[in-house]
Amino acid sequence: MDQDIRLGKIAGIPVGINWSILVIFVLVAWELADLVLPAYHPHDAVATYWVVGIATTILFFVSLLAHEVSHAVVAKHNGIGVRRITFWLFGGVSELEGDALSPGADFRIAVIGPVTSFVLAGVYGALEFLLHQSGTGGVLVPALGWLAWMNLLLGGFNLIPAAPLDGGRVLRAILWQRSGDRVRAATSAAHAGQAFGYVLVALGVLEFLEVGLIGLWFVFLGWFLLTAARAEENSVVMRSSLANVHVRDIMTRDPVTFDSTTSVADLVDNQMHRYRFNSYPLIGPDGKLVGLATMARIRHVAANLRQTTRLIDIACPLAEVPTGAPSEPIPDLLQRMQASPDGRAFVMDDAGRFVGFVSPSDIARYVQLCMMQSQGRSLRKN
Repeated sequence: MDQDIRLGKIAGIPVGINWSILVIFVLVAWELADLVLPAYHPHDAVATYWVVGIATTILFFVSLLAHEVSHAVVAKHNGIGVRRITFWLFGGVSELEGDALSPGADFRIAVIGPVTSFVLAGVYGALEFLLHQSGTGGVLVPALGWLAWMNLLLGGFNLIPAAPLDGGRVLRAILWQRSGDRVRAATSAAHAGQAFGYVLVALGVLEFLEVGLIGLWFVFLGWFLLTAARAEENSVVMRSSLANVHVRDIMTRDPVTFDSTTSVADLVDNQMHRYRFNSYPLIGPDGKLVGLATMARIRHVAANLRQTTRLIDIACPLAEVPTGAPSEPIPDLLQRMQASPDGRAFVMDDAGRFVGFVSPSDIARYVQLCMMQSQGRSLRKN
């Protein structure tokens, strides 16, 4: 999920938002200011409803942030890096750089988010009660009540045992603890997530036919959960198939390198027909690696700027390209690749020499080859 606006760092973790969350912010603020607050506390000025509605919406997103930060902090405490936290249309996403090493760690990382939401629900509920009893809260009383209920719903919804929800992670941890098989546990949680996604889509369609447009929200949410659960299952299966594979088995060896000062126009007009690559390792004047250019980055350079744009100007900096050793298990490197901007990695030997790189197409090609070989062995047995 892309971060269109970076907000800063919390506990050393970059936090940002995707533009799609602005849609939800506006809708929530409007619902509070125009519907919820006037219904529970009528006769206030319109401006008061909007000020309190916007402030309440901000507090709601702060609550979402607390939910995600709790995941990230516990993950770091259990030795797992956190790339960033991003807020978008369907809430927040904490991008972890690896998997938990034990069922207990997996459980703690998953459950802390809903627990945080429940604690916040209790805090908002207590404040609502105190202000209501004092008789001085005014429109703040329904605002705090709304925050309490929303955090309660957020925690409860996330505890539904269906991946990629937190409850799906909890289910995975429990099944992992019982069976000792993380792959089977993760696959079961992903299947539960797919089933729940289908249920939400079906309920959304019925809601749309009976009530109206609000049903489409459940359809979109269900479709997102269904897609995410399928992606999670595919990731688990792929990692399982690569469990005993090393970087040297997959990497592109002795790759062609390119001068970092080469213009995009020169590459497109004079070199691409010879080198049909999607990845272009860049070498600086001293002969050392300085970055990685990719076809995706080159494609975004306007035609009229290609002559004056150097490959190094659009490259992924060397510090953001993960590196691995030929003898390293590929699943370990794959985790770092997924956290990098371009999803690729350089391979360095023991002497620090650049000997190859690994791209998603290399991994996909290897997996497809293994599947074809497996099918061939099955046919010969029959």
